[in-house]
Amino acid sequence: MKLVHILVEGPTEEKFVKEILTPHFSQREIYLTPINLCGVSKYSIVKREVKNLLKNSGVDLVSTMLDYYGLHNDFPGKDSLNLQWSYLQKVEHLEKAFGNDIDNAKFLPYLQMHEFEALLFCDAKPFARLTKQYIQIQKIAEEFDTPEQINDSVHTSPSKRIVGLIQNYKKPLHGAVIAKDIGLEKMREKCAHFDRWISLLEE
Repeated sequence: MKLVHILVEGPTEEKFVKEILTPHFSQREIYLTPINLCGVSKYSIVKREVKNLLKNSGVDLVSTMLDYYGLHNDFPGKDSLNLQWSYLQKVEHLEKAFGNDIDNAKFLPYLQMHEFEALLFCDAKPFARLTKQYIQIQKIAEEFDTPEQINDSVHTSPSKRIVGLIQNYKKPLHGAVIAKDIGLEKMREKCAHFDRWISLLEE
């Protein structure tokens, strides 16, 4: 049996870990516990929480599920980020800097590219329970090779696109429900960076 703590961005990610990831991993005798950060603030706070979790000798691994979108400028690697890099290069650069700063073999940094809602663009059909505009969700997804490319502009981030089409969308209420309808396998198939994190957790 392996115990993993995952520091998450907020209640939506907490539900995602509990309701979508936990059943998958418990079959492998890997037990996940989400720790809700209640929003990403200064990096010093994130670092303190990670370090505190790593002090628990009963935990085999500590990981994160924090949105790339909206990270504070004091986050490790931000000052050397090249805006011309691909989305994968950007997120891998920040994760590497994050891991180097924590400097613990039991730490696996993961940043969600660009935010949790990107995973919901893997399949538009579950949005039909909320609105007829689900076809527009599909059209947006088709503009990109992968939902992870949906960008980090104030106006065009994944969540802003969804709210722009679905005014009654409530992230904590609907996010995990739609994610469950989509299913973990489809998310892994369409989101390479997310899939790599899940694979590393499985290992």
